Amino acid sequence: MTSSSLDDPLLPPSTSSSSSFSSPSSPSSKVSTLPPQPSFQSLDFTRVLNPYTTLPPSSSAVTTTRHLYGYTGRTLFRWILTTSTGVVTGCVAIAVVSGIDKLTEARELAIRRGEESTSASAKDYARLYLMYTAWNMLLALSAAALTLYQPRAKGSGIPEVKAYLNGCNVRGLFSLRTFLCKALGAVMSVGSGLAVGPEGPLVHLGGAVGSGLTRTGRLAAFIRSQRLLRPRLASLLGMGKRGPVTRIVHYMSGLRNDGERRDFISIGCACGFAAAFGAPIGGVLFSFEEVGSHFPQRMLWRTLVGTSLATFILAMYYGDLTKYGVLTLDSIDTPDDDPFRNRFYEIPLYAMFGVLGGLLGAAFNGLWRAKQRWKSSAITTDPLRVLEVGVLSVVTSALTFGLPMACSFACRPDGVGDGYDDDQLGPTAGTGGSTFGAQFNCPANHTNELASIFFGSREKAIKAILADPSAFDPSTLLITGAVFLVLLLVTFGAGVPSGIFMPSILVGSSLGGWMGIVIRDNVMPGSSPSTFALVGVTALLVGVQRSTVSLCIILMEGTGETKFLIPIVVTTVAAKWVGDHFNEGVYEIGMELNGYPYLEHHVRRKYDRHSVGSVMTPSPVCLAEVEPASRVERVLNECGHNGFPVVKAGSGAFLGMVRRDQLVAMLNSRVFVDGTGDEREGAGEGSSGAAAGAHPMKGKRTLSDDTGVAMPSEGGRVKPRSNSIDGFANLRHNLSFVGDPSLVAAARGNDCKFGPPPRSEDSDVVRSGPPGSPDRGLERQNAHRHSEIYDSVYRLKDDKYLEYEPMVTVFAGDRSRSVQVSAVMNVSPHVVLDSTPLSVAYGLFTTVGLRHLVVLGPRGEEEDGTGKVVGIVTRKDLLEEVLEERLEKK
Repeated sequence: MTSSSLDDPLLPPSTSSSSSFSSPSSPSSKVSTLPPQPSFQSLDFTRVLNPYTTLPPSSSAVTTTRHLYGYTGRTLFRWILTTSTGVVTGCVAIAVVSGIDKLTEARELAIRRGEESTSASAKDYARLYLMYTAWNMLLALSAAALTLYQPRAKGSGIPEVKAYLNGCNVRGLFSLRTFLCKALGAVMSVGSGLAVGPEGPLVHLGGAVGSGLTRTGRLAAFIRSQRLLRPRLASLLGMGKRGPVTRIVHYMSGLRNDGERRDFISIGCACGFAAAFGAPIGGVLFSFEEVGSHFPQRMLWRTLVGTSLATFILAMYYGDLTKYGVLTLDSIDTPDDDPFRNRFYEIPLYAMFGVLGGLLGAAFNGLWRAKQRWKSSAITTDPLRVLEVGVLSVVTSALTFGLPMACSFACRPDGVGDGYDDDQLGPTAGTGGSTFGAQFNCPANHTNELASIFFGSREKAIKAILADPSAFDPSTLLITGAVFLVLLLVTFGAGVPSGIFMPSILVGSSLGGWMGIVIRDNVMPGSSPSTFALVGVTALLVGVQRSTVSLCIILMEGTGETKFLIPIVVTTVAAKWVGDHFNEGVYEIGMELNGYPYLEHHVRRKYDRHSVGSVMTPSPVCLAEVEPASRVERVLNECGHNGFPVVKAGSGAFLGMVRRDQLVAMLNSRVFVDGTGDEREGAGEGSSGAAAGAHPMKGKRTLSDDTGVAMPSEGGRVKPRSNSIDGFANLRHNLSFVGDPSLVAAARGNDCKFGPPPRSEDSDVVRSGPPGSPDRGLERQNAHRHSEIYDSVYRLKDDKYLEYEPMVTVFAGDRSRSVQVSAVMNVSPHVVLDSTPLSVAYGLFTTVGLRHLVVLGPRGEEEDGTGKVVGIVTRKDLLEEVLEERLEKK
């Protein structure tokens, strides 16, 4: 392998060919600085197959008998986590909706008591307005403060979840801190009266639940520490070598990877959406159509079970099996004396509503994009972001308090109005101890319609409008729709947790109901305004979000009426077609503004005319089957790549793919081939302990004990650990992953994340002393202290890519030893020829979920050309702007 074949075009300019990773060199005394890393890293959803993962657990475990828990128990644990995701997400939805209801009821009660205690003078109402504004601002600023503490908690979270499930790792998206800030912030932001809803945050929270249930790294670290420090107590608690807790964590550790986590996040998002709308089937379709990029057929059944459990938990909370969502639309009564003729005549009107909804949605998305771009340059500091939320709260409070005061037509006598229903409006109407109607600034036995909508529960307002828009004054509906549309435009995307569904439904039902009344009175007497209110909801939601099938099912499940199928479908098709003619959906725009490298599933036809060789990154850094530790150290410290092709020394034939974190785990765990490595090029193939053709997992185990960590020697000092590569073969047999998770994580291809390595008290370089030195690094610690440091270094940080890449430093005495890369490399990576059409490579990334795609040499030129690595393709190479730039140069 020549040095030129390993030159990396992405290395810093100072890196010359003389420092190629294939040429011999002496290890430098100082580690270099890593090149700048991209803002986002990709996820790898493909399975890692290597000798470790394909070995049977033990000779006695090789069986074809299927037990109650299956063949291995992994499928059973998938179902356990699926049901847990549904139940926990339902409980989270209960906590969020109950918190919002309590805050809304407290505000209503304060306004009612304040008005009863006043003399109806301007001064008294001014005092009431200040109290109302202060209450709303306190909640809004509290929500903003939570997003300052955890920025990932702001917004709906759906664009971030879409990007994550597409293969872009968004740091901290599903962390515990994000989860708590999102839940509390959603309660406060919605309870503050801002034009936002809880549905989007519930989708994010459901995804966080699904992700959190697969994060067992900390639990494994806790078990390991207890087995070291309190072995007897750990054994009594089932955390011994063969204890039940240890076995459970062992089985769950097989689900701790990007591919399995993607499935549970998709299930969690579906559960969150189903709980928000009381639509189990709609939640499945939403995850399939809108959120997930990779949704295999086997996921449908599991997802449906999870969404059904989430909605059932909500039904138990409400005590009513007909109410199983945060927002339920209820049935809608319409005068269908001749439903076929009426629906047939109204089809052109449904299409017109769809066109108007598509135009309004496209205008909304365009203005929102312009506003967000302006904010990115104008509002750049935390004080300004908090000030923005404060101003929005004041403006919202002024409009929602002032308009009911100023609009005298909003006061209507109780029980007056076409189709009026006392159960929908009125001072004593409502459920759960709260009222929907408000007498605010109206005579006795009158109801202020605007105050009822603005002050009370948005869910009850939506139900009242959809049930019968004629119960409201047409001006009330028009003002409600127009005001909330403007407030939604300026509020969505601010520094608070916010969803767009509920305010969009309120706007669509108000404007649709107003147009329905106009149509009934002037165009088509006998038509139902309720039908057009529902059509307005459909038109606006599709125009803004561009969802289709899932939205139809959600509205059908919400109303429980099949008679609205034709209106909903016709409106959806028209709104989608018109909206797509102008711009993308609001979630796609959000991903674009945040810079997420999202790959659309649509493959352009022009990609058929170009080959992979025209867009690939040529001459990637490659590694041999066996490499000196010093060379692997230099590769990791001087190259910022996260994947390296493994080639056969001498011939350069492609063998597999190894990830960066796998190499880091092997070096930090001191897993070497027995013997001394040769610094000569290609010498790794014949290194001691790794002869050509030898199985990398065979041989004598050299782990210290069943925990796989360094054990105290005489005098209380810790003996340095030196593991042989054959130790991987036994990790699967005796559950020693609990002792050394980094080893098993490297072998399995699970997450291998490391914090900053510990530093010795008298050395600037980690582990700089030779093994066995009594006065250096870890050797200076006693057994318990060593366990703490060891835990801080090797603890897996699941689903949390660090903001920096750890610098790797090897013991001076270990630099001449060899690392058998082939032991952990993925032997089944996807590869293409450089002459393969670009459309095929693009399709592999979007359908399979690749992180790296290796490009092999040309076919038919040289006999030894085929099989050699000539380039690599990553997600950044397939972004639209990158493709256009590179294809223009060809």
